[in-house]
Amino acid sequence: MLRSRTTRVAKACLTIFLGVVLLPTIVMAAARPSDVTITLHPSVPSPELLGTTITWTATVSGGPPGHSYDYQFSAALQGQDQIVRDFNIPNSFVWVPWSVEGAYVIKVVVRDITQQPYMVYSPVSAQYIIKPIVTTPGQSAANITNHPLVALFSAGPCTVGHSIRVRFRQSGSQATSTTNAVPCSSSSANFLVAGMLPVTQYQMHWEEFSNNYLNSGPDLSFTTGHLPVTFPHEFFTVDVPASQHDAAFPIVLFQLIPGVGRPFTYWPTATDLSGNVLWYYPAQTLITRSEAGGNFFIMSQMGLAEYDLAGNETLDTNVEILNEQLAAKGYPIMSSFNDHETRRLPNGNLLLIGARDMASTIYQGGTPANPVDILGDMVLILDHNLQLVWAWDSFAHQDLSREATLHEICVHDSAGCPAFSDKFSQANDWLHSNSVQLTADGNILLSERNQDWVLKIAYNNGKGDGHVIWRMGPYGDFTIANPPHQSCGDPNVYPWFTHQHDASFQVQTGVSEIMTVFDDGNLRHKQCGGGNSRGMVLSVAEQTHTVFIQEAADLGAYSPALGSAQLLISPPNPVYASFGNGLIGSYSGQITEVDLSGNIVYQLHVNDGSYRSYRLQDLYTPASP
Repeated sequence: MLRSRTTRVAKACLTIFLGVVLLPTIVMAAARPSDVTITLHPSVPSPELLGTTITWTATVSGGPPGHSYDYQFSAALQGQDQIVRDFNIPNSFVWVPWSVEGAYVIKVVVRDITQQPYMVYSPVSAQYIIKPIVTTPGQSAANITNHPLVALFSAGPCTVGHSIRVRFRQSGSQATSTTNAVPCSSSSANFLVAGMLPVTQYQMHWEEFSNNYLNSGPDLSFTTGHLPVTFPHEFFTVDVPASQHDAAFPIVLFQLIPGVGRPFTYWPTATDLSGNVLWYYPAQTLITRSEAGGNFFIMSQMGLAEYDLAGNETLDTNVEILNEQLAAKGYPIMSSFNDHETRRLPNGNLLLIGARDMASTIYQGGTPANPVDILGDMVLILDHNLQLVWAWDSFAHQDLSREATLHEICVHDSAGCPAFSDKFSQANDWLHSNSVQLTADGNILLSERNQDWVLKIAYNNGKGDGHVIWRMGPYGDFTIANPPHQSCGDPNVYPWFTHQHDASFQVQTGVSEIMTVFDDGNLRHKQCGGGNSRGMVLSVAEQTHTVFIQEAADLGAYSPALGSAQLLISPPNPVYASFGNGLIGSYSGQITEVDLSGNIVYQLHVNDGSYRSYRLQDLYTPASP
């Protein structure tokens, strides 16, 4: 689970000088008082094998009584420094290096945060040798991890210029799966093998390949463990069975969410097409997005972390340190994260959403005598070291007089709502953004649920001024070229998505681009006195601001919140689309595949709400671009 600490938002508005000090490339450390000693120790001495769990602990001795400190941990291999946990109160970090052996340098930077300006002490570092499990080319080993359904497979060095992966199959079966591939080198190659049934024997081997070259190692046996006794009572039911073409996307990932006020617990879980568990994350949490290679992001209101498939934390940052960076660059600060989205960009940067609120005496019902609090959103770009490089503030670029279309409000600690000022008992939930995507032209696509709009924001690969390029949705900048004949309520609303989720461009080539979106349909549902959520596939012509509806499939149920959308493209099969009805009936979810005629061709039901639900080729390939 994500770490938390006492909020220090008031301390986040630091001077420009202090914000610059914190940038890792130019840390200016204060002279350490002679009576202060900082030590850094691992829980097990060096050297150790790949896959070993090592807890690093920093200790401050000799400081003034009652002073408080926070700690930033980083790990470097061959001079490539990576912050693994940015400044936070806990003085330890659990490190599980499993991918590459070598001489690592672990570093901690300690700050005295008792009063401003913070005192930043000189970094303290220690070398740690991680040894390979396999050293000889052609050899391999399969070992257990802390996760009963995940193996650590190690292969010896292979030919530089080639790639290597692991192919695995259930014993007695001919159907195989593969991990992600990594470049060959003079070091060993190591993989977390995931996507296996419990208590089942598998055969796995390395596979080295390049153009016109393929070589394989011997099969090794690996038997998975039992599901833990604490595994929740999750039930997966096939409503419409899979067809032959579905073998191209054999895994279903349900990003199951904690149920507020519900007596049961649920863990994010991946299954096969029959609903048999293949993988899980062993805690209640909100997974926002998977990334290439198998890692995934988890968010809470105050924390953001990345984990690997074995459940090891790999990166960690928080609202407080990002607020320091926002203030240093002249941006307003966040009240919390908007815990709906995190994406890894092609250049290694991170794209995520923050939230902030503002009291108003003139907008959305506010008066000088009775101000209202308005919740808006921010879009943040972090570099690979979790440092802010660009931000966008909705209050600076959108019309505050345009209220949420269903006049939603948030109260403190309610599901789906970010934090806001404790001076107010409720806040106007103005935007409720729920997905962002970097577009092919270097801008940002933002889905604003409570505006019924998808926006394109001028990011311009970091050089943009953040203005809104266009708005898509009811009363936006686009026209639907083929509006449906059926209609009810406002004719400007019915054809469009409303209160949508997971809007993404799936294909961004040519004059017309393909967008998928899950149409929860809240505004349409209210105006029409009912109706189901729809899975939409849209052909978008940005130059002419026109949209052609390729598909608006009735998904058979109404989901007033949550949801996801994707295309299933696997030549030579026809194109299908898959949608996650995240919250239907008595708090349950389902994933529904349709053909482009709107026919439901596969459906799997689960007994809890799912923020997003995706069909996957494997656990290493993300669902969306």
